[in-house]
Amino acid sequence: MHVQPTPQTQPTASGPATASDQSIAISPAPDDRPDRKAGAAARVGRAYTADLVRVALFTGVVVAHSVNAINSGPEVTRGSHLAGTLLHLTRYGFVAVTLFVLVLSMRGKTMTATQFWRRRFGLILWPYLLWTIIYAITDHLVIRNNPFPSTGTWFADLGEDLISGTGKYQLYFLLISMQIYLFFPLISKIVERFADHPWRVIAGGAVVQFGMFALYQYTPRPLPPFWQNIFLHLWKTLPMYALFITIGAVAAYHHEAVETWLRSHVRLVVACGLGSAALSVTAYWLATSPGHVPLQANTPWNPAHLPWLVCGFALLWLGATLWDDRRRTGKRSGARFVSWATLRAFGVFAAHPLILDILARTGFFRQLFEWFPGAPVARAVVLIITVLALSLLLVDLLLRTPVSRYLVARPRIPLPGERRVRQALARGRADPVGDH
Repeated sequence: MHVQPTPQTQPTASGPATASDQSIAISPAPDDRPDRKAGAAARVGRAYTADLVRVALFTGVVVAHSVNAINSGPEVTRGSHLAGTLLHLTRYGFVAVTLFVLVLSMRGKTMTATQFWRRRFGLILWPYLLWTIIYAITDHLVIRNNPFPSTGTWFADLGEDLISGTGKYQLYFLLISMQIYLFFPLISKIVERFADHPWRVIAGGAVVQFGMFALYQYTPRPLPPFWQNIFLHLWKTLPMYALFITIGAVAAYHHEAVETWLRSHVRLVVACGLGSAALSVTAYWLATSPGHVPLQANTPWNPAHLPWLVCGFALLWLGATLWDDRRRTGKRSGARFVSWATLRAFGVFAAHPLILDILARTGFFRQLFEWFPGAPVARAVVLIITVLALSLLLVDLLLRTPVSRYLVARPRIPLPGERRVRQALARGRADPVGDH
């Protein structure tokens, strides 16, 4: 089996390659540099548009978890869960971006499936293993009334967390990333096989996606223990994300045509995005009442929200495309900040629950209620800013340690002045000591 997803239409130039060109959506950053023979054109395909979407999605994850953490009382549950409902877009958007970047990063390359797997899995396993272990420890050290169990129980729980992706509420997505890597050779062949009929691929993904949504949303509960256990984990498998797998892969294969279409249909994309958001808000509001939010009203697989998940992602990609157009004209666009944030995005994703746990333990949540009584939006905004700032600070520290690649999936950044010291030492070794 060979992985040869060469896009039929080459991507438009997105500026010079940067460090951000070596990242893959939510997954740790592999070396995605194209082969030398692909030339300069192959090095400039995807950096900024995909990077901006990635940063926006990561920010959305922090927003969702922060809002849910600070606003859980009955008087604010309806509003906070509405925000969470709309931000389910992040998990499906991550899948699409992962496939998009994978397909583009493999253009012009030929490798066996075994070579592909060896290269990719080695980059994602260490962060997954280490953060699962970290949370297996810190959940008992930091979270109140959660003492360590017996040694045997702790290791049994750790083994279960590693298998099921339940070490912390965000780590399941690394399991999904591993599945994407596992099936990517097959996905790329399907996209190539139907290169002239992309809508067939997307339609197939939509059928599987809707079927999974309906299965999860409408299956009567409670279930027998066997089926209940399956339902606890089936949503972490690729069929639950089939439509977004096909959207990301097909969009990458027909990258130039997709972005051209987006630029020429701005009003339509904006209208679909806003209209689908209104549909989701209406469906949610009709299914809930103040202080009462049924479980099925804000699930990530409610079919009523599927239009928003698709159109919201298209709207986000349109915004990134127009931003990239502005950047390429030389206008001020914050491109350096986007590249800076992309370098730290995976680390923030991995570490921000730890920051939330520490803030809750140290009484910061209680302080927010004292500072902003009766103001849930203000509490949420302050918490979001605080979590982002502290997560970025932690990630910056980790980036400068020898374990950077294993924890935040990026090469180590030298300490200030470290390069100058190394250069001075190298010059000292090169110059003879006794030539005076």
